[in-house]
Amino acid sequence: MKIEILGDGCSKCAALKKKVQQALDELGLDNEVRSVMDPERLTELHTLSLPQLVVNGKMSSTGTQMSVAEIKQYLTTIED
Repeated sequence: MKIEILGDGCSKCAALKKKVQQALDELGLDNEVRSVMDPERLTELHTLSLPQLVVNGKMSSTGTQMSVAEIKQYLTTIED
């Protein structure tokens, strides 16, 4: 599973990354979480605001508003 956080360096980005890591730990998954600030990648995904959670190329709709429980739900519904 490829997990990306679009955005890096702000408190919201750090908070989202921390929640994603907690969700992965609780699910017993050992995936790398990458922070992405590449303008081409952001354009490719039509990113309107940062940060955003992207799993296997699919962007979540709620970004930083997601709880750990919601992130766990999202991670388990995305196909590898």
